Amino acid sequence: MKNKLFLDVADSFLQKGDIKLDKKKKDEIEINYFEVDKNNGKRLKKEEGKYYTINYTLDVLNKYPNNLKKEILRVIKSFKKPIKNYKTTLVVGLGNSSVLCDSLGPETTNKIIATNHYTDFLTIPKVALFVPEVISKTGISSYALIKMLVSSLKPSLIIVIDSLATSNPKRLNKCIEISDTGIIPGGAIKTNKKISYKTFNIPIIAIGVPLVIEVKKRMYTSIDAKDIIEKLSDIIASSLNDLFLK
Repeated sequence: MKNKLFLDVADSFLQKGDIKLDKKKKDEIEINYFEVDKNNGKRLKKEEGKYYTINYTLDVLNKYPNNLKKEILRVIKSFKKPIKNYKTTLVVGLGNSSVLCDSLGPETTNKIIATNHYTDFLTIPKVALFVPEVISKTGISSYALIKMLVSSLKPSLIIVIDSLATSNPKRLNKCIEISDTGIIPGGAIKTNKKISYKTFNIPIIAIGVPLVIEVKKRMYTSIDAKDIIEKLSDIIASSLNDLFLK
């Protein structure tokens, strides 16, 4: 079972007017922002933190990828800016590279430039990449593998990339969620714990895209999923490469 899109969780509250999103639109891209605090967190059953959802049409994805890239970069910078004594970033591509609709994390991570192994270029930000795959391939939970790596690497920031689930067909393949509240790798696996600031005491940025739709507890994907993932992985990876190397 994939992690659910925040907007799906919030839908019933939005329809009743119990909560409101901050919205703005630019270049045919709508950016929603919502902050979960102690009061609304109890109603939403979500941890405190910030959620950005970048909504776009497939026309924007196909013709104006740079517009999407700019918005992703702007949001990630806003999360990264408060971090003090910034040193190394660990980018984790969650998911199963052998399952198309679950391959966004590995596909994106494979397109990001690793720099952690360079010792002669002191001004280059240190970026380490990791694809833990899934427990059915490794016999070890993603959380356990990430915990071991974090203990050794001691990063200043963890960025996790994963595919999400939605129950709204209008959102399938058409939005990017960026939050600082963390994510559970392989949500259905009981041995996995949430990758969050609480569990690692390290700032977390989670980037997710709803690539499957849930209907009566079954997951479905679209016939153009391969093309969508190829384009989205290019855009997200390019945003992160610009963040680190420009």
